[in-house]
Amino acid sequence: MESLADLTPERMANGGGRSRPSRAKPVSAQERAAWEERVAEAEAAKSGRRTFAPLIVAGVAALAVLAVIGWSVLSAEDPPTVETLPAPVIAADGGGAAVYPPNSAESVREDVRFGFLPAVDLVELGDGTIALGAGGPEAGEDVHGAPYADLTAERFAAGTIPAPRDDTNAGTPVTWAEVYEDFGSDTVFMPSVDSAAVLDAVLAAAQSAERTDALIVRTDDAALAQRTAEAGATALFAGDPDGSSPAALAAAGFEMVAVSAETDTEAVDAWLDSDLGVWFTDVGSAQQLADLAEAGALGALAEDPFALQPADDQAGAEG
Repeated sequence: MESLADLTPERMANGGGRSRPSRAKPVSAQERAAWEERVAEAEAAKSGRRTFAPLIVAGVAALAVLAVIGWSVLSAEDPPTVETLPAPVIAADGGGAAVYPPNSAESVREDVRFGFLPAVDLVELGDGTIALGAGGPEAGEDVHGAPYADLTAERFAAGTIPAPRDDTNAGTPVTWAEVYEDFGSDTVFMPSVDSAAVLDAVLAAAQSAERTDALIVRTDDAALAQRTAEAGATALFAGDPDGSSPAALAAAGFEMVAVSAETDTEAVDAWLDSDLGVWFTDVGSAQQLADLAEAGALGALAEDPFALQPADDQAGAEG
């Protein structure tokens, strides 16, 4: 099966392809030390960026260093791109909505810190600002006192995003421009896009930073997928794959697809045998993710990305 970067419409048409991205390799103590030095340098370089109070999350504090997968993404000499991602890689759905305040500035910061890809949701505010938020323009009243469609950027910023757990601090609302400025060079973003206006903002930010090769747009809209592909970014089909086929999605401009791990085995095998890069949702454990990766999966999307980290990797990191 072809690698992430090779699944462009042009290469599909020509039948070309390269090998799948390599899986993460064990990390030595010396490599971890080098990574920690890199982090310190990065923090110093970012001293002018927005800072937030640290989140307090039970279980996360025990992770003194990154798991192997996260370290492999962040420790590369060059900024990570879709092509250079290890397989499997874990994406934090909603920024990690089961662990952190969903779609908050803090959730993205922690995703980047631990090596998860920020799979954030985006919404257009009433004044045209594109911000992190789920549920569409009519949602958001529970956090901001009014639907997103009625908010200005100023009123949006005044809200507070509730934490999903009692031992976690509340989160800070953030716009796409702000979060991309802070972390666009540090990770591969996987934003959910459902309108032309949102896609315009996403592509403009990536193009300005010359980082379209580090962008995976999640959508179920074929027109948006085609525009994404034409811009040089990667489109992931985030709708119900049961009503489609790999050939139809590829023809529409999609290079990847999200499939539930609870799908019957025959259907899962059909997707894995296709030329599309396959991400899984509803993965129940690190072992299941490892098995899916062995069969050709690229990664998984999870609201609790820590639940999919191999226990032996965590134990080794703490030892």
